[in-house]
Amino acid sequence: MNESLISEYKDIITSRGLTYHYLSLTAVGDKPTLLFVHGFPSTSYDWYHQINYFSERGFGVVAPDMLGYGGTSKPTDASSFLRTAIAQDLLDILDAEKVQKVVAIGHDWGSPVISVLSMKHSDRFLGFAWATVPYDVPAGPFPGIDVVLELQTKTYGRPLLGYWKFFEQESAPLIIEKNLESFISLAYPDDPDDWLTLINVPGASQAFVESGKTTKIGSYFTDEHHSHSLESLRKGGLMSPLNWYHSVLKGVNDHIMDEIPEENQFIRKPAFFAKYAKGGLNIVEFQGGHWVQLEEPDTFNKELEGWIRDTLQQSC
Repeated sequence: MNESLISEYKDIITSRGLTYHYLSLTAVGDKPTLLFVHGFPSTSYDWYHQINYFSERGFGVVAPDMLGYGGTSKPTDASSFLRTAIAQDLLDILDAEKVQKVVAIGHDWGSPVISVLSMKHSDRFLGFAWATVPYDVPAGPFPGIDVVLELQTKTYGRPLLGYWKFFEQESAPLIIEKNLESFISLAYPDDPDDWLTLINVPGASQAFVESGKTTKIGSYFTDEHHSHSLESLRKGGLMSPLNWYHSVLKGVNDHIMDEIPEENQFIRKPAFFAKYAKGGLNIVEFQGGHWVQLEEPDTFNKELEGWIRDTLQQSC
């Protein structure tokens, strides 16, 4: 990230008493502000390509360290990770910055938060963009990870979320903290197909991390980014970040859809999907893996900018 932007970070105490550390850059002229919402196991730094690109072109930027990461609060209670509450945290930040014309962009666990914003607070946004689609789990109450893995095996011929079996264990934070280099190599692999065996298969990720093994890290994950990630996770630990998973496993988010009127349970604003989608949405296929904003930043940035220009120009 451009070093000059570090001084633009701020801190806020949200309406529910949590501290958020976030980057805020003011839009130039009539350009909209982009809200970047990262996922696991990251910080706002994961968006540095986008922050540099869009801020240089006059877009406003709000990029928070999400709950559990970086300079933001790190609750150990999974109930704090209710997505509707996190969505309100983000609105508190936008209110503090007095920004109205906003496009929300989510990646990984940021994607379900963006989905909540699109359903409950659509009027606050110009559009929504997903750098990855929400996790492939059944809607409504979470049936348990074993049931999900069985359903995935029947549907796809193999499980997809086997690593959740590792993350649900109380020992997982300590195991990861003791083997951070191994864990980071697993999270940011050079070969996306490594996840077919090391992430998708139950037991494989735990065995890999516990053994301290490493796989080749992707060139998209620079030395500077690597150092930042290590420092952040060593300082903050993994207990709080893993609550993004525990909040699902423990049913914290089970009844969100019950609180949303049926007519609001669909996207009512322009939408951009950087992976895949069905229906009349803007869909862009990329050649990389999970970390599209890091692996193909030039293409991702240009496609996102073009969508904002072509799709939102009338409302911007």
